[in-house]
Amino acid sequence: MDASVASAVIGAVAVGGTALGTVLGGWVQARGGQAQARAAQEAARIAADSAHHQAVYERRWTVLAAYLRAASECMEAADRLYTTDSLPDARRHWHALTLAHAEAELAAPTVLLAPVDELRKVVGRMYWTAQRFAPAERAWKELVRRAKEGETAAVRAREAVERLWESADQVPPSERESSPEYAGARSALEDLPGFADEQTALLLNGTRQRRETAALERETRKDHHISARRELVSAARSAFGTDRL
Repeated sequence: MDASVASAVIGAVAVGGTALGTVLGGWVQARGGQAQARAAQEAARIAADSAHHQAVYERRWTVLAAYLRAASECMEAADRLYTTDSLPDARRHWHALTLAHAEAELAAPTVLLAPVDELRKVVGRMYWTAQRFAPAERAWKELVRRAKEGETAAVRAREAVERLWESADQVPPSERESSPEYAGARSALEDLPGFADEQTALLLNGTRQRRETAALERETRKDHHISARRELVSAARSAFGTDRL
């Protein structure tokens, strides 16, 4: 081969190889850029999902903690009805609990819906039970307090009410109001200064057994709240994984 031709061939090969290398290099670089872009997008998606899950986790935890607190405060307000005439305060706490319960239902995962609802139910039973039994208990405690302070009329009224309650087993309900024990208790209570007609009626219609039943019901409702609260806390810890930390 002529030397000039060989030189031309070699030059063409060199130029072609350079061009091919440039094309291949560009293709590889482009492919690498696309891979990097996809990796960046995936990383951004993972970060966004993680942030979302963390926000949901924190929101659920906050909402459930507020719900547990509202339930406890409502229980305390209902229990105070047995010692103070604070029904407006109990109603306010019950309203707060119903709002907290609605928010908890929206935020809680499915596995927690049953214990969330059970807690509301047991607190509700305490709330309504207290409204039913607490007024009579307050009336009796006021009478006992005044009798212990030595008020003669209160001592006489307390003794009369106790005789009426003791006769409950011997006197049929239909004859209760015509019994001498009933008349004596009513007279003694009506002679007690500052004792309201409503309080008098509650004690006249009461019995020792009814008062004991009310006391047992009160403690039962409180025990049910403790159990329901523990169940919800345990289920929440399991759902959120804090029981494994």
